[in-house]
Amino acid sequence: MDHPHDAAAAPRGRAPSGGELAGLGVFLAAAVIVPLLIGAVADNVAHTAPLLLFAGLVIGIVAGGAVVYTRFKRYL
Repeated sequence: MDHPHDAAAAPRGRAPSGGELAGLGVFLAAAVIVPLLIGAVADNVAHTAPLLLFAGLVIGIVAGGAVVYTRFKRYL
């Protein structure tokens, strides 16, 4: 007799490839560094340090998390 929880334990798809994981690492690094640098430059121009630097960091972390979730939710 099959139990309902057995179907939930089955994998949903193949595992991500090494290339996909490497691409994810590059994207996450860029997603954090680019807004961080933009925030640092904007802080120098607006003389608001470190407010915009932290804003850029938060934007990068949120954007990175959103992309990771949308690209890899099929593997969860």
